[in-house]
This record gives sequence, C-alpha cells and structure tokens, in this order.
Amino acid sequence: MRSKGLRTFLRQLADDRHGAALPILAAFTIPAIGAIGTGIDTARIYMVRSQMQAGVDAAALAGARAFAVTDKSAKDRTKQVEAYFYGNFPQGYMHSQSLVLTPTFSTKNNIHVTTVEAEADLPMTFMRVLGFDKQRIRTVARAELQPRPLEVMVVLDNTGSMKANLPRDANGVVKTRMTATKDAAKSFVDILYQGAGTRQELALGFVMYDITVNVGHLLTKWRSSSVRQLAGFNDSATQARGPWPGNRLAWKGCVLADDTVRNMNATYSQPEPGAWDVVRSLPGEGGHPPITPYFIPPFWVPQTSGNSASSAVMANPNSGFYKISNVEPGYNLYQLDQTLANGGLNQASMASSPYREAFYRYYIGLNDSASSVFNDVITRVDGSFYNPQTDSWNFDTSRGTPFRINYDRIPNFAAWKAATTYSVNPKGGSTSSGSQNMTDPPSPNWQCPEEAEPIAYGKPKSYWIDNVIERKNGAIYPANGTLHHAGLLWGYRLLVRDDVFPRSNPTSEEAKRALVFMTDGETALGESQNGYTDRTFTFYGNYADNPLTTTQNGGAFRTQSERRFAKTCASLQAEKNPPKVYIIALTTTDTNTLAMFERCAPGRVYRTSDTASLKSAFDDVATELVDLHLTK
Repeated sequence: MRSKGLRTFLRQLADDRHGAALPILAAFTIPAIGAIGTGIDTARIYMVRSQMQAGVDAAALAGARAFAVTDKSAKDRTKQVEAYFYGNFPQGYMHSQSLVLTPTFSTKNNIHVTTVEAEADLPMTFMRVLGFDKQRIRTVARAELQPRPLEVMVVLDNTGSMKANLPRDANGVVKTRMTATKDAAKSFVDILYQGAGTRQELALGFVMYDITVNVGHLLTKWRSSSVRQLAGFNDSATQARGPWPGNRLAWKGCVLADDTVRNMNATYSQPEPGAWDVVRSLPGEGGHPPITPYFIPPFWVPQTSGNSASSAVMANPNSGFYKISNVEPGYNLYQLDQTLANGGLNQASMASSPYREAFYRYYIGLNDSASSVFNDVITRVDGSFYNPQTDSWNFDTSRGTPFRINYDRIPNFAAWKAATTYSVNPKGGSTSSGSQNMTDPPSPNWQCPEEAEPIAYGKPKSYWIDNVIERKNGAIYPANGTLHHAGLLWGYRLLVRDDVFPRSNPTSEEAKRALVFMTDGETALGESQNGYTDRTFTFYGNYADNPLTTTQNGGAFRTQSERRFAKTCASLQAEKNPPKVYIIALTTTDTNTLAMFERCAPGRVYRTSDTASLKSAFDDVATELVDLHLTK
C-alpha cells in the first residue's frame, strides 16, 4: 500500500510543470537512497544468513557425533549443538534479534538424523525508507550418520622415545609424546562411539609395538603348531611350572618376524618366494613355517667396549666384558632360578637351549687352560677341560663335544638380578625422566609390549579407553629401536584374517575397514650395545647374524626393514576388501620415512608436531570413519 502511494506521488510530481528544480531533485533522491540502502541491507542479510548456515552446519555435525549422548552433561547432543552453533553465530550477531535454535533428533531406517534449524530477525537500516523494518532469516542443516559396521585396527608406537616432551600447548602445558598420544587416542575412540558408552556395530583392535609385537598366544589359541618351541621358555616342561606372569621365565607372547629372505628387492608389489614376513598368511598354515618366540638371553653387558677378540680380556672374569653396566641396557642379566645359587644344576629349563646356548657363547672365552678348569663355567660333561680351540658344539645340528654349564661358577654371580614378570610400566612415558619411565628389563621377555587386542565388536568404550589405551600402553624404556614393520604386519593380519581371529558382525552388511598407524619416528635400531653386536636383538633375531642382509651394515638393515614395510602395505592394498590406511606421524622429519608412509597411505598421512595437531589428526580420522555427512 505504501509503495502504491509513493508511485502516485511521483506521477503527480512529474506532471506538475510549475515546480522548481530543488523539489524535483529531492523527489528522485528518495528512490536513489532506497536503492543504495537496499544493496547495503541485502549484503547484511547475505552475511547473516551465511554465518547462520555455518552455525547450523557445525551444530548438526556435532549433534550427530554425540547422537547417543542424552545425559545433560557437556557432551550431551543438545549441548553440543548449542556449543557449536553459538561458537559460530553468537547472540546479537550483526544486531540480529529474537534468535531461536531448534535441534531435532530422529532415527529412520537405522539412520541417525540430526536436524538443526535457526531463525532470527535482522533489523533493516536503509530499507526502512521503503517501509521494511526487519527481515526474518531462517536456515536449516541435516546431518546423517548411518551406523554401518566398522572395523578399525589401531597400531601404536610404544618405543622409548615416546617419553620425550612435546612443545608447550596453548595453555602452557607440557605433555610427553605418550601422554599426548593417549589423550588423542581416547578422543578418537570417543568420536567413533559418538560419545556413547556402547556401539554394537563398531569393532576395534589395538597393536602395541616397539621392536616386536605380542601376538604369540593369540596364534597358539588358534593352532598350537603356529609357534616353535624353545626348551626352557615356551615348551611343555616350562609351561608345566606355570604360564607367564606367574612363571617369570615363561614366554609372555612376543614373536620374531616370520621366516624370510635376505636382500629383498625394491619391487613394491612383488614379495619374493620365501618372504613370509610381508603376506597375509599366518605361521603354521599351508607352507608358511611356524614363528619363533622372541627371547632375550641372560648375559653380561660390558661396561666398556674392550676387545672381545682378545683372549687376555676374554679370559679375565673381572674384565669389562663380564661386568654388568649400570646404564641402559645394562640390566639384561637375570637369574634363571633362585635355586641356582644353591647348586641347582638340573632344572629342565637350564639343561637345554636357548639358555645353554647363551651361556656357552658368553662364557666359553673364560676357558684358558686345563690347569684352571676349576673356575671354568663350561666344562666337559665329566668336569674336565673343554678346550675352545679343539672342542665345539653345533646348536643347529646338536653335534659336537658335549658340555656342561657350571652355573655356580659364573663370574660376579652375586650381582645377578631376579627375573621379573616384565609388564610394561603403564606410567612409562608420563614424564621425560628416564628413571620414572623404567620398565624392569631383567627377563627373557625384555622389550616385549603387552598383548595385542584382536578386532572385537560390542565392547564398551571404557574397555578401550581405560584398559587398553591407558594401561596397556607405555614408553618401553630402556629401549633398543623402532621397527615399524612389526606393528604394521600384525595390525594388518589381525584386521583382515577374520577367519582366524573371528568377530561377530551384528549385521549382514560387509564392514568398512581401516588401519590407523601412529609413530613418533623413523625406522631405527641400535646396531650394537656397548660395542657388541652379538648382544643386539631385533624383530628379525640377533643383529650379529645378519638376518636381513649378507653384510652387517646399519644402513642396509634399515633399507631392508623399510622394503618389508612397503611390501606389507602392497599386500594390504591388494586385499579384496582393502582397509583404508591412515598414518599419523608425530615429529617425524626423515624424508625416506615420510615417503614410505605416503606410498602406503597416499593422501592420508598426517604430519604432526605438537599436542594440538596430534589430537586434530586423530579426530579428523575418526570423523571420516563414522560415515558422518551433511544431507541438507
């Protein structure tokens, strides 16, 4: 009505031939001002509507992530909607008024739907001239979460370097790499569970690694022949005395790598015949040989490098070669049995390998002459002199001159430490202080992480957060390296071999699979311990035996390990239902390592350097995995 009166007035004014220039100018200024004002107010409307849309979009996604949470806490889905909306569109934004926010939650055809509507009045400025006092603005967003079955294997670095500090966060707090990783992994799980305590269609699994992984008992539950027996460690006689952790000398479950070939080629997609350490098949099935338990023998670590080839040094029981060092990794010597000190020489575990082999190799050098046979650790069975120049024993063929170990003659026997059960210190990595991170290592299970968790549906969120992430993870210190291949290989196998490691998918739909791999460094291995390579043990066995190369070379060892990582990735990518691989690299700057990661997870490698970016990476991966998306 008002616009019609304005048109009548302008028409009369145009017909009037008696007027002056000033009234005519005034008359045409009114619509000009209206036009300019309309443009300004239209821009304001656009800006408010855009910001409000951003608010409801963020709010709908946040509400969908917390769909199952209705406890009125800060994590409640309604609270999350409000927090994200007002974080983007605060009250009074650009003088808006009468703001109304309406979230709606519903489930249709097993799809969780979160709808967020917002509306507000925006007072007009210039358009009031044309009679428009305010503009009502409305926006809506809808986020859907279809809870299809999801299987996620998380592989976490437990190496000693995880105790190092990260830079201060925005609040000035310093966290170690391990503490920050635990916090980020908990947030990751929380997002996958949509904030709820349970989620039936979600299956998780975890593998903790350093230079080995703990999967042995999972294998023997499936097939006892999958693991070789080492007398005195995991044989029936040892197990009869009780399993680990009650029996401190029994096998905890860590394994060496599968049988393989030396000098593997660089062809990414073609594993060589006999390279069982890069494929999906499991030890003990088909032509795949059984796997060997990971075993650290009891031995002295020297205080000084000395000259191990010198008979003068070797024949002196008080030399540095036979004295234990008080620094890492100087606690490797452990007592086999408390009765040894009382002359107990006939225990089954002491009478056979791998203990006998360790003692033979480390103490044969004390045998200098027949006149001093009384203090020799190694003698013939009848107690006579065992001549290292003419007598020998082949442990592979069990042939040669039989020998006896006189345990009570071992040098510095009083300094031996009792074997521990060797559980990972759950506080390891909570501080950068080495003494507070120590995991007691005098045990055949030294450097062994806690047992891996196979994929399982329906477990409560608290199980993964409180039991696995919090208690099963720790920076294993002292440490002896990082071998990514160990974690990736067994994370892959435990994820895809659902025929051996069964899980109960509650639906008839094929599960989406993902492997999330987190590490804080590149492939690394201490090539020797205080100068003695024959005391360095790896996922591939004794370093001095050149398990991966024909020459003892640290660079070649690393190259071979990285090729195995790459070929394991190729096997994973060739699966019928290939899991998506995500790699979260914390503080990793080595170009070769990052290139290896990019080849394994193209476009899904997160390079993080601090607490915030680490958490953001885990959160981004979780948000992608839960099938969360806006539909409106």
